[in-house]
Amino acid sequence: MKKHIFRLPDGLAVAIGLGILLAAGLFAAFWPQNDFSDVERRYLAETPAVPSLTQWKTDKEVESFISDRIPFRRVMVGIDALSQMVTGRRTQLDTWPVGGAFLEKPVAVDEAVLQRRLEQMEALAGKTGAASWRMIIPTSHGYLKRTEMSSLMQKLYEAEGKLYHALAQTDAYVPLGDDFNSDHAYYNTDHHWTLQGTYAAYRAYCVAEQMQPLALDAFELTRFEGFYGTTYSRSGYPFAQADTIECAAPAGKVSLTILDDGREYDQLIFPARAETYDGYAVYLDGNHGMLEIANESAPQGTLLVFKDSFANSLLPLLSAHYSRIIAVDARYYAGNFSDAVEIAGAVDRVLYIYSPDSLLHDTTVARKIGR
Repeated sequence: MKKHIFRLPDGLAVAIGLGILLAAGLFAAFWPQNDFSDVERRYLAETPAVPSLTQWKTDKEVESFISDRIPFRRVMVGIDALSQMVTGRRTQLDTWPVGGAFLEKPVAVDEAVLQRRLEQMEALAGKTGAASWRMIIPTSHGYLKRTEMSSLMQKLYEAEGKLYHALAQTDAYVPLGDDFNSDHAYYNTDHHWTLQGTYAAYRAYCVAEQMQPLALDAFELTRFEGFYGTTYSRSGYPFAQADTIECAAPAGKVSLTILDDGREYDQLIFPARAETYDGYAVYLDGNHGMLEIANESAPQGTLLVFKDSFANSLLPLLSAHYSRIIAVDARYYAGNFSDAVEIAGAVDRVLYIYSPDSLLHDTTVARKIGR
């Protein structure tokens, strides 16, 4: 006997679909929401000027608006992220939850690119006339935690090992040591170093440069509770325990000048920034193209740093040793690195501080370092 399968008339199905779309749009339009998502660290889509519903397709602006503004969106995103975790799939935003931490995706290692970058770094350092140059490339949080992962994920991160092996063969490389570990070196919700990770890097650099590192309690320490970093914000997961940002800065007089626009400060830590969506900006008031830190009582001369945001927590510690630090971030600096060398003038040391991903894949660094 032939079974009868119920099917909605085509016209009714279309009407229901349009009704759902219209209802979602109305809810999105009138449901009170902030324009900025603190969790996702971005501005939500604005109301489209002229929806184009007569074309029998959803206009891209309308689709983005409804997707961003639909009520309980955060709950639905969280459910989707949890379902992907339960079923063993990674999230669509390329973050991995492992042991309570949210990790960046594995770094793809191209040995030819690495060799070219190291040659460029050495050549640029040579132009400064500095006595020596160093590089701090921290082992990624994912690589440190690889033994806590499933066998499939572990293999993906283990491929990074050849990067760290190659770096270890370079005299300029600063190994961070056993105290830079998976338990304390990184935040759980962010890809940056904690104070423990920063201090491990600081100690390692001092040893490499034959300087006596200061004890951590020799610095002024501050704490800021309730920090949720960018890795968590991109994950889509609804639950995470907040981190605590701990900062260290020299106890003596120190000044910060943002060379991009000439702003001057007598501090390196900015507590008001802890209350914003980007809590990591407590260090140095966030990211800048070129800045100068001055400490007249420091024993060493001038340090020129080429960096990404990983350096922001380390520079205050290093400023206890250098009377002048010039730091350049390619992502925000308008010129090329050779321009920065001329502006910096005479320098005694050069230091590169990059995450593994920035070192190998940041196109801005690749473009500016050779010019």
